[in-house]
Amino acid sequence: MQPTDFIVKNGSQTRVQFIKYHEAADQQPLSKKAAEKLGIFPSLALASLAAWIRQNNFDVDFIDLHVENIYPKDAVGRVRDYDPHVVALTAKTLGWPAVIEIAQMVREAAPNAVVVVGGPQLSIYPEESLSWECFDIAVIGDGEETLLEICERVKSGSDWTDVLGTCVRLPDGSVRKNPARPLSKNINKYPMAAWDLMTVKNYHCLTLLKPFATMVTTRGCPWHCGYCSQVYSEKLRFRDVGLVVDEMEYLVKQHGVKEIVFFDATFTIGKKRMRHFSNEILRRNLKVKFNIRARVDTIDREVVRLLKRAGLRSIHMGVEAGTDRVLKIMNKQITLEQTRNAFRICREEGVDTRGYFMVGYYDAAPQDVEDMIEFACSLGLDWASFSVATALPATDLYRIAQERGYVDGDFWKDYTINGGGNIPQLETETFTAEQLRAYRTKAYMKFYLRPDLIRRKLSKSEGREELLEMAGGAQVLGEIIKSSVRRAIPSVGIGKWATV
Repeated sequence: MQPTDFIVKNGSQTRVQFIKYHEAADQQPLSKKAAEKLGIFPSLALASLAAWIRQNNFDVDFIDLHVENIYPKDAVGRVRDYDPHVVALTAKTLGWPAVIEIAQMVREAAPNAVVVVGGPQLSIYPEESLSWECFDIAVIGDGEETLLEICERVKSGSDWTDVLGTCVRLPDGSVRKNPARPLSKNINKYPMAAWDLMTVKNYHCLTLLKPFATMVTTRGCPWHCGYCSQVYSEKLRFRDVGLVVDEMEYLVKQHGVKEIVFFDATFTIGKKRMRHFSNEILRRNLKVKFNIRARVDTIDREVVRLLKRAGLRSIHMGVEAGTDRVLKIMNKQITLEQTRNAFRICREEGVDTRGYFMVGYYDAAPQDVEDMIEFACSLGLDWASFSVATALPATDLYRIAQERGYVDGDFWKDYTINGGGNIPQLETETFTAEQLRAYRTKAYMKFYLRPDLIRRKLSKSEGREELLEMAGGAQVLGEIIKSSVRRAIPSVGIGKWATV
């Protein structure tokens, strides 16, 4: 298709369709059943872009394949009926095969539409991703200004192949990466997500009050953890606190939202900002619970106490390891003592906690994993998540895995070009993939089947919702174990549960 082939007819409004893929496609190593129990979350990225594009006088449509529990083949008629000029998709690396399937469906249903794709996958491998002919243009980095310019050029019938911050497929089939777009410094000009396009009540998560919503108040992350893809900006950009609370108030009053999940990489940056945020919620007498992501080195008693008064229900923090040695290897820039102190404060202030841990890392020994499990059990956590270390693209971990031969060449580039396959586990000289999965099972078993944890959860249960949450958690734990259990690995030392 030529860039100027699809010219919007005079008098008609340019139509932009946003499609969220079915997330069950990237829930490895969980089964589909376990993934569905864990929850279905709104696509905050797509919904925010839809609001921005609509604000600029384009007609928008939104399809969430996951919440509607349909797959691309089931959406052909909806895409054909809407007849979009532009289709916008977002892609995480693990969800790349599902996004390819959507784009191929769009080509069938709306062959003249300009197919735009963004997200972490495209910021890492833009040229490789566009080797798939079903995509026309990839957005690299922040999407608002770039997508708007694409839509404006499509509307006018102009050439869109030189838009800043993109990688494009040219008419001759070649791929060209254009210069980067300057970072948007003022994120306050962007509207709240287009919540009216989503059926909020249909999203669910077993550990959240329903209905719930998701938000972000910052962009960027200044830390450099070795396992994390830094695909956007290290520079922190903040939304105005007043605008943040405005959106919270809208969600509560218009959609009956009971809990809000903040997906900031680190919410608790800036004590003055935390005071302002908490006081603004209290001033408006806003009755809503919320949970946040934080680093243990940003937690102190004053911050937790302020946020608790305003409605804080739980804090999620990445712990990852159980020894200072492995934390240093990960470049986590925290210590075990800081971790103990942060969770102790949360526990004493009555805030639920969830810790995230990583099973296996380069230069980690079996004893390090055992120490991590014991450390997780000692912190007084309400919930814990254990994942097998995965070397994601654009990370220090991936670079080292390549240098040491743990992965074959640039595996993720191959994954992108070929449209998927089995995600390799980070096998090292110390651990096989089977042993890592067995350790993960052991970690879940030891953490959740402790009598002290069960007693504490029963004592904290205040009503039907809390009891249902516990029951759902038990079901998911069973599904995690079933997903892992295939054959015995006796060397791990967990008896009949030493399986993968």
